[in-house]
Amino acid sequence: MKILPIIAALLVLSLLTSCTTSHGDITSSATGEVITTMTARATGGASPFDGRVDSTSDLEDLVEAAWGTGRFGLQRGHRPIQRVLEACLGISHDEMHVLMEDKGLNLAAVCDYLGFDADNLVETLTASFVPYIQQGVTNGVITEGEVATWTERVRTQFRKRVYWKG
Repeated sequence: MKILPIIAALLVLSLLTSCTTSHGDITSSATGEVITTMTARATGGASPFDGRVDSTSDLEDLVEAAWGTGRFGLQRGHRPIQRVLEACLGISHDEMHVLMEDKGLNLAAVCDYLGFDADNLVETLTASFVPYIQQGVTNGVITEGEVATWTERVRTQFRKRVYWKG
């Protein structure tokens, strides 16, 4: 009957090792192309953005949310953009952590690892914030002519974030 605890221990060990992801196991289910049909959550974590554009300061908060928070390391706090990252990169949240924390890759290096153009990630992230900028037009905060300026400000912050080396 001493064999049962040994078998149980081996089963637990087998389950634990099968649930662990190493960077060699990570493959993408995405194409790496620009996605323009998603809206990021843009809120949560340390994001200063509250989800509504009722004033210019809300747009400033959106720009700040695009840059993220440095205290979270290379990921810069991904909760506001997590769904978009997962869709564009085609990997899970846990796999992002393996690549970024265990392997020390920034988002551009993650793209390179997956065989994607990092600029496509920048454009996807930017596009995911454009609905909020458009909300500023709808709510009378900015004019349609100002959309390009705010979009470029968001793009600049996402570019810094994707290529940031910590």
